[in-house]
Amino acid sequence: MDLDSYIDRHRDQWRSLEAAVGRANSGRGSGADVSELIRLYLRASSHLAEVQSRYHDPALEDYLNGLVGGAHAAIYGTEARSLRSILAVFGARYRLALRRSLRPILVVAALLGSVLLATDLWVATSPEAQAGVLPPAAREALTRVEDGAVTVDVPAPAVSTLIFQNNVQVAFMAFALGVTFGIGTLWVIVQNAVFIGVLAGAFHGAGHAAQFWALVLPHGFLELIAISIAGGSGLRMGWALVEPGDRHRLTALADEARDAVLVVIGVIPAFAVAALIEGFVTGRTGQPLLEVAIGAVVAAAYLALLFGPPPARGVRTP
Repeated sequence: MDLDSYIDRHRDQWRSLEAAVGRANSGRGSGADVSELIRLYLRASSHLAEVQSRYHDPALEDYLNGLVGGAHAAIYGTEARSLRSILAVFGARYRLALRRSLRPILVVAALLGSVLLATDLWVATSPEAQAGVLPPAAREALTRVEDGAVTVDVPAPAVSTLIFQNNVQVAFMAFALGVTFGIGTLWVIVQNAVFIGVLAGAFHGAGHAAQFWALVLPHGFLELIAISIAGGSGLRMGWALVEPGDRHRLTALADEARDAVLVVIGVIPAFAVAALIEGFVTGRTGQPLLEVAIGAVVAAAYLALLFGPPPARGVRTP
């Protein structure tokens, strides 16, 4: 896709983000507006990484830098923040909310991992599946089917970018669809697991598993963690509707949503870092194992930040 086509394709999303930032800065934004602002912010962040790595257009980079920076300020507040105040986002209150959501997060992680692996194995060992179920994205990288077997062209960086953008969308859809009694959340998680599993299985079946995972894992570690957290937050809201206890269902939903929204905010930095890894690490060093190791270390640090022991000087929970 040339630069003009790329701009035409995404211009409406950028304008929508500009409008969402304006509403947030004026104090006119609703809860739905905040969710839309976060979604558009993450999408624009991925666009910025893609433009920096693929198009190298200074004017467009400056525009997207300003747009993403403005959205970040609108989400996190307009006042200047020290490193300590930024880290406070992951302080005692956040950790407590995260731990209260841990069970549904683990449910989503288990579902995502098991369906992804099962689909991967099925497609990798079934020529019929390889020939019949590959989505258009896979066809762009796996270009020929000969004698029932898929032949791999050079693995395209576009596959990596596609998976990143898809994962951002899935995370916030999984969270938002928690209000469907959790059914929409589970469906989105399964769909995404099948999507990645089909791509992985196609590359595996053609003998190019290493190339596929080298493209996906550097940023994929963080993204899968973020999807599990966002999906678990959505599932928590859904369970409040299924089993509200002695509360009215809407009251239970409102109670659980306060924690769930706080928890899902924590995936925004994860996706921002994943976008940087996808744009500047994946496929850039010529050392796939090093790139995967970088992704694994960053993901481990993120988990340690979320679930590790609190600092010695604790932050009081409001």
